[in-house]
Amino acid sequence: MSKIVNLSQKEEKETEILSKRIMPKTDFEKIIEHDKLYFNTLNQALEFNLIKQNILGAKCQTLLMNQNQKSIEENIVMLTDWAETQLKVLDMQGKLRIQQKLIEDKETHFQNVFMPQFIKESKDAKEHSKETFDKVQDCIDAEREEFKEIVHKMNYELAWWNKCSEEQQKNDEFLIQIYKPLKRLVSAYEDRAKEIEENAKYK
Repeated sequence: MSKIVNLSQKEEKETEILSKRIMPKTDFEKIIEHDKLYFNTLNQALEFNLIKQNILGAKCQTLLMNQNQKSIEENIVMLTDWAETQLKVLDMQGKLRIQQKLIEDKETHFQNVFMPQFIKESKDAKEHSKETFDKVQDCIDAEREEFKEIVHKMNYELAWWNKCSEEQQKNDEFLIQIYKPLKRLVSAYEDRAKEIEENAKYK
């Protein structure tokens, strides 16, 4: 592609950020990984608190069977710790059920909604990206004033793309992210060209 020019300082910073962003598929996989880590850690904490609940429960039940004012006062810390541990166990069990359902829902969406769409978009991008890049280059090279706004948007998209590493540019997710906006802009350019041509008939 030709050298990208005429971007403001703000746009340059924006395109720098865009070139380093986390992509939707990668981001989703990281979120699922984090959700599973949280679930496993919460499950482990629940197991330890169940053990603690049982240990305290055995001591507190014995104490409560023979309770009196003095024994309650002397063991109030253990008794409240037992009660708080029971509440903590109930809270953790509820959180685990919610977290498990959340993970299942996210994975179902990922497999049944996101991935089929991603595969479709990836196939389209691989097959037509070169053609689209060539059309964009033709639009930029034409330097027509009537298309200045559309060409600027093309330059903006290409700016972040050109800041990506070679490895990133080979990544399907990055290719989709550049292909889709460029495809829309080429379509807008062509629609505008038809409009200008049509209007010229009446002059």
